Amino acid sequence: MNRKTLISGIIILIIIIAGLIVFTVNNNDQSVSNNNTANLTGKNTTINGYTCMIPDNYQNGCVTSKTGYDLYGTSNDSLYITVYNNDGDGDNMYNNDYAYFAEGENNQDTGLSTENKTVNGHNIYYVSLHSNTRGDYRLAFFSVNNKRVMIEWLGNNINPDIQNIINSFYALN
Repeated sequence: MNRKTLISGIIILIIIIAGLIVFTVNNNDQSVSNNNTANLTGKNTTINGYTCMIPDNYQNGCVTSKTGYDLYGTSNDSLYITVYNNDGDGDNMYNNDYAYFAEGENNQDTGLSTENKTVNGHNIYYVSLHSNTRGDYRLAFFSVNNKRVMIEWLGNNINPDIQNIINSFYALN
């Protein structure tokens, strides 16, 4: 009976140790995956009360306040970030921008293509267009908490800098 109790005790001890190891590994993995700010690069920039990280390639811009939104724009027109107000003016501006870019309403640019995409777990509405004067450009429409955001950039895809900006909105707000 004594030997049976010892073996049972060892088995219980092994189960407890295995449980602690699994618990510790899961908690460590969770804290790493929740550390969204660790991989962000660039300069903290506040646009309409929301913070994002602007990578080096796009830091030649400034923030301006307009009726219904705030806009970060680069001096060479390679990037625009719009954060809309949560009011009637913001709603009007967002709806007008969405109709113009995502639905092509009164937009003379060509090659309109839209799709829902996921960027590092974040859902965005992705728009592709071509301008005869600016070339290919892309847009991402998404919401963070209660505010809507539109990012417009020159290029053919969602590059790592744009991913960084999108991720930073979710990680920092």
